[in-house]
Amino acid sequence: MNSYISIFSTILTTFICAFIAIKFFKPVAIEVGLVDTPTERKNHSGNIPLIGGISIFLAVLAASLIWLPNTIELRMYLIASAMMVFIGALDDKFDLRVRVRIVGQLIIASLMIYGVGGYISNLGDLFGLGDVELGPLGIVFTYFGIIVVINAYNMIDGIDGLIGSLSINTFVSIAILFLMSGQTNYLSYPLILATATIPYLMFNLGLLTKKNKKIFMGDAGSMFIGLSVIWLLCMGTQGEQASFRPVTALWICAIPLMDMLAIVVRRHRRGRSPFKPDRDHLHHILQRAGLTARQTLVVISSLALVMSAIGVSGEYFQIPDLVLVIGFLVMFLSYTLMIKKLTQISEFKK
Repeated sequence: MNSYISIFSTILTTFICAFIAIKFFKPVAIEVGLVDTPTERKNHSGNIPLIGGISIFLAVLAASLIWLPNTIELRMYLIASAMMVFIGALDDKFDLRVRVRIVGQLIIASLMIYGVGGYISNLGDLFGLGDVELGPLGIVFTYFGIIVVINAYNMIDGIDGLIGSLSINTFVSIAILFLMSGQTNYLSYPLILATATIPYLMFNLGLLTKKNKKIFMGDAGSMFIGLSVIWLLCMGTQGEQASFRPVTALWICAIPLMDMLAIVVRRHRRGRSPFKPDRDHLHHILQRAGLTARQTLVVISSLALVMSAIGVSGEYFQIPDLVLVIGFLVMFLSYTLMIKKLTQISEFKK
């Protein structure tokens, strides 16, 4: 009973802190110019404060310091997160070069890998021949994984409600996996992150205020979300007391990962930088095919929910890793074919 009261108190504290942070920093962001201005690629109206990520981080920071045990893992996570939000805020304000952002992400990754010894050393029984142990290569793989996940969540942020919905879906899925495994000592981490995102999502979608008073996540938020996701995945999938298998992580992050991989391949074929922004993400293609922004949000969020449900169900029923890997590859192939078909439809409508 006490544990449930503690979790409720943690969630309530997180929600209140996130709400207060948004109300406080909204006018500050406008004053200092931390806003998203309309461009050819961004067709919103007016200057929108980029304080969603900052509010989420501050709520996570406050709730963690008040309610969570003071461990080296928590301290390293909060330090790494603060650095990530700071770099993201600089990018929001000054539009940093890609190279600068990547260097910053690598430095932050080093905090995770060497600060707490947290890296991906076991990929599970992917081929039905026993666990794939990476050994020292796990450190290199972890650097790669951190960069991929951070930028996958950063790149998927493109329409109102999308990054908020997808991140809540991921965090709630991780919380369910922790609960299923009996690792309730980790349960507060994803619940805090999911709860801190709810006020942002409500403001972003105009549920608490007029649409012309909304806020955006900003790179500070999307990169912080990505960092938090990969941190939780490493915490949940590695070590002797792992809560779930690495292959499950593919399913609960499926949409951001598949969108990033598909668009990087398309940009490479066109001879463009994989980090150069364009309007070829899944949400752009769905809108060009005729869906409204809100319909697009519902479709993508529903797809993410279904894929997370597959991953969680696969973990619950202990479906072999190989089956889940093959299923994910089939899903990705279906995804690329769907994108190709939708692109043809959108081009036909022009």
